[in-house]
Amino acid sequence: MLETGDRQTGALHLYESAGFRRIPNYGYSVGMEGSLCYGLDLGEAAEMERDG
Repeated sequence: MLETGDRQTGALHLYESAGFRRIPNYGYSVGMEGSLCYGLDLGEAAEMERDG
């Protein structure tokens, strides 16, 4: 899981291009305005790696 700010466009692009998808905020990020959390489905990531 990853957390970043909504103004960090470089990080957002990197996470999304690596297969991370938005998830509900967790931990200290809950209720924090501008905070975005990302998760990676490891099964999906393995498929992407295998398929190239």
